Amino acid sequence: MKIQDLVYFKYLVESSSFTKTAEAFYVSQPSISLSLKRLENEFNTKLITRDRSKRSFHLEAAGEILYKNSGKVIDLLTATKKEMANIETNTVQLGFLPTIGGAYLSDLLPSMNQFIANLQLVEEESSKIMMDLLHENKLSIAISGSDSPNVEETWLEQYLIDERPLQVCVAPNHPLAKESLVTAEMLSDYSFISLDEEYTHYAIFDHWAKNNQINSKQISYTKEIQTAGSFIASGISVGIMVDLLVKNRTDIISLPLENAPKFYINLIINKNAAINPLQKEFNQKLLDIAMQQSEEAF
Repeated sequence: MKIQDLVYFKYLVESSSFTKTAEAFYVSQPSISLSLKRLENEFNTKLITRDRSKRSFHLEAAGEILYKNSGKVIDLLTATKKEMANIETNTVQLGFLPTIGGAYLSDLLPSMNQFIANLQLVEEESSKIMMDLLHENKLSIAISGSDSPNVEETWLEQYLIDERPLQVCVAPNHPLAKESLVTAEMLSDYSFISLDEEYTHYAIFDHWAKNNQINSKQISYTKEIQTAGSFIASGISVGIMVDLLVKNRTDIISLPLENAPKFYINLIINKNAAINPLQKEFNQKLLDIAMQQSEEAF
């Protein structure tokens, strides 16, 4: 079975049009019809019944099943092709969160000069997306964040690089700015800005807010770190986040929070990913360096 035939079929069902499908992939309508015929021959069943008088069609039961699973099959086949391609190349990949992982690259990479010419950095702001890339075998190693020192997943190996307490982030002219320690009670009347559920910060902040009876109406959420920073710097909102997110900003200051929850920075390795020899060597050396620095830090 050709992957492209399945891609055509999925788009055809979603667009309900042979014409739109052909136009989307810059092929002729007969090409889409032949692709559909190949799939029907592959599965030895009728997938679609066309009503040419009305220029429409409906899915047969078998077509419904194929469409339901097409996305998962396409993703799996695409990931498999990528894994196989990775074995044949000398590309070395490292995933990291720019605002978090970037703070640690200066310590980790100087000893990795031999890999720089082959190194491809994969940057994602969201810890959730980074973990998805690892789980889907699109990456084999990444610096990511979590709300727990231990992630219970059989497919990964996790090594703690650092742990940092969340802090209170406010504008320099905010009423709390001169406090040496901020308590939850001192924050009860303020509005908050938090990163949304795509981020590890969401789970940590949400747990802290519920434990301290913070009214949900006081909290706004954003998908962008820069947006959160703008809300904080303007004085509109208070942020409860790791200080690395506002590092080097002169319009935001970070204050210690009493009984602050922690944000954990980890080196995550997908031990099931198929990787080329150079990537394997890179992963092991980065792991050795991370473990040495972790032992020195803790």
